[in-house]
Amino acid sequence: MASTLKKNSQEINSNEPNPDINGRIEYIDQGLRSVDKRLQAVEKRLSIKTFEPPREDFMPGGEMHGSVDEGLIIEIKKKLQEIDRKLATLEKTTQETHLNDFGSLKSQLSSIENRILKLENVNKITIGKIKVPIEFSGLAAAIVMFVTGYLIYSDHWSIIRSSYYPIAIGLLFCAVVLVKFIMTNRK
Repeated sequence: MASTLKKNSQEINSNEPNPDINGRIEYIDQGLRSVDKRLQAVEKRLSIKTFEPPREDFMPGGEMHGSVDEGLIIEIKKKLQEIDRKLATLEKTTQETHLNDFGSLKSQLSSIENRILKLENVNKITIGKIKVPIEFSGLAAAIVMFVTGYLIYSDHWSIIRSSYYPIAIGLLFCAVVLVKFIMTNRK
């Protein structure tokens, strides 16, 4: 017994808490937390329930105030009906807005689709049912090269040196630009 008293007095003097006391404190703390959480849950359940004022038939002065409660209930019902009406109109307008937005998006998508098809068909000509891609400026340059080569081969340098030949080439390229412009802007 003397050794346990000595041990307890040493623990008190050394200011080191006893592990057994720490365990008991933690147990009590956990219990308090559990009770606190339960109380909070009960408070939440009570606050969720609709508030019903206590029904008293008589006011302290001895007058009836049941009619006041009925008046308040009627007023609250009217306000709730008004809120329901406003919510219905709001819902209707949001649906109409969504339908209008959907319609405008649909028209924009069809417009974009038409533009894409138009861009795909810019450099294509239709021969029967086949769409053939063609580059008119390259075709015109090839024709000019073949004609120039033929003129050089046949020794017609006078035609190549004349001012009419480069003018004809310039007019040919202008015609190609006009054809490309017309094909780009056609429907």
